[in-house]
Amino acid sequence: MSLISTALIVCTITGTLGWIAVRDHRALRASRAALLGQCTSLFDRHTLSHEGDSFPRISGRIGDRNVDVRLICDTMTMRRLPQLWLQTTVLARMPANAGFAILVRPSNYEFYSLTGEFEHVIEPPAGFPSEVIIRGETARASALLAKLSGPIADILQDPLVKEIAVTRQGLRIIRQADEGRRGDHLLLRQAVFDKGAVPAAALQSVLRQIESLHAAAFAQESVAA
Repeated sequence: MSLISTALIVCTITGTLGWIAVRDHRALRASRAALLGQCTSLFDRHTLSHEGDSFPRISGRIGDRNVDVRLICDTMTMRRLPQLWLQTTVLARMPANAGFAILVRPSNYEFYSLTGEFEHVIEPPAGFPSEVIIRGETARASALLAKLSGPIADILQDPLVKEIAVTRQGLRIIRQADEGRRGDHLLLRQAVFDKGAVPAAALQSVLRQIESLHAAAFAQESVAA
């Protein structure tokens, strides 16, 4: 076989592999972009955008609440498959200077977490999982945590919940949406999620949990007054 023929074969193979890689990458990005498609029906009005990795984000209005929902791809933790986190944030007035965050099963790689932004360490109440870190904005956060410990303990029974945050601007729950496919991660270092699509019912459940925390905070406040 001549040198020219060999070069043509190599170019053909390289071109084919490149075309397959581009095709698969586009298909992967398209599949990611649709993962929150079912959830848009819950919004009265919304904006759907996509991050640089093509994972979607919905920002909009549900009733009288401003709501932000996004999917976060986490490949930071060593010796673990990629994780896809559903982060739901509801803007709502909360007691000032009493914010706190609860992080479950910390690994020190949670780049998306609010817990590390608070400095006041709080002892977990009875009934909370043993593997949690709780930090508050000030010492006042302990009192608010005590008021909300009942509904928070109920939420933490879900093993998919990763973080609960209560701040003066609103509330947030982060829970696992899916775990990456093992083969693609080990061989290609790709984060491929087979069950990452979030049903509207799943988001609706998280929103009910957040509303229960907000209602409990002010119901307790009214009783105390």
